[in-house]
Amino acid sequence: MKKTILLALICIAAISCEKKEDAAPQADLNAISLSYQKATTVRTSGSDLKVELKEVNDSRCPINANCVSMGSAKLVFSVSDASNQVNVDFEFKGDSKNEQVFKLGGTAYVLRVTEVLPYPELPKSPKLEDYKIAVSIEKK
Repeated sequence: MKKTILLALICIAAISCEKKEDAAPQADLNAISLSYQKATTVRTSGSDLKVELKEVNDSRCPINANCVSMGSAKLVFSVSDASNQVNVDFEFKGDSKNEQVFKLGGTAYVLRVTEVLPYPELPKSPKLEDYKIAVSIEKK
């Protein structure tokens, strides 16, 4: 009897530790690569938005330096549709909450940045033209 109970507990523990493949998938956002001062079109729920990286102020800790804080990259995007335009200020800290809500023509959007490259490295600083930003936009 004890062996049966022990075997049942082991089976229950094994089943509870299994990875669930049928869990609800998260929205697959197609991030686009954006270069400095080159406009790119982003498709968002049936509408096209024009996005341009206007400014980069990168104060992240270089990969070959010891810093007190990790710093951030401050970005300014120009987002427009057929009749409206807005500048979106964004601070990329490298953590999981890299999103900014903004309004364009009365519609709320969420702008997400997943990557800012190149990463700073001493003794040189990246040129603005070298930056590639992975960005996605979706309606809120």
